[in-house]
Amino acid sequence: MANSESGYAKKAANLKDLIIRLKTLGDDYNPPKPKLSVEALEILSKNADDATRALSLVLPVYSKAVDEQELIFKSLNALITRSYNYLKAAIDNPAELQTAKTLADRLRGIGKNSISADGATGPSKSRVSYDNRVENLKQYIDVLTTSKVYEPTQEDISIASFQTLLTSMENNITAVAIAKTPVDDARRNRFNIFHTEQIGLVDTVLGVKSYIKASLNIDHPQRKHILALTFTRMNL
Repeated sequence: MANSESGYAKKAANLKDLIIRLKTLGDDYNPPKPKLSVEALEILSKNADDATRALSLVLPVYSKAVDEQELIFKSLNALITRSYNYLKAAIDNPAELQTAKTLADRLRGIGKNSISADGATGPSKSRVSYDNRVENLKQYIDVLTTSKVYEPTQEDISIASFQTLLTSMENNITAVAIAKTPVDDARRNRFNIFHTEQIGLVDTVLGVKSYIKASLNIDHPQRKHILALTFTRMNL
């Protein structure tokens, strides 16, 4: 995401540079399409800045919710391990213990590995997703409750504490989803302004460059600088 964000910022900055250089051309810059005019490019530059600003206004709320999510879920693995170890010491039914182990492993992402692009192995993302962990925690709490022998003296691994943690997780997942919607909308709007075919910033500037190649001699002092400004396409 960092590279993507810097890519947008670079294109916006390059467009401003382009406009300044085109203005120095004066009457030498007379493109055949109105959308390639300096005035149209200035409007496009403002729209790009406005879209970037709109995204920056909604990102902090989403980032805060995501940071809180990481903190809420961070301690879960250690708590589940301690809880399961207590259950092993307290329960006699092997089948019931196996059910608890299966859920505990799912909560910790143990058992099913995925291979990343660099060849490293780790817990499958589907096994450790926040939604899945919430559902598995619900079932794990049910196993603890029905065991009738799960009564640790440590408050942080008590059933009541797990239920409180579960509520916090559910509330946080909702908060992240709510905060993500305006971020997605703002990113989509920015993408459209920069990358819509024909009328987006990138395609428009490519049209400017084509005109510059046709209208300025190869030894013109501005030709090289204008053509060197990069405006690469991106995927949403």
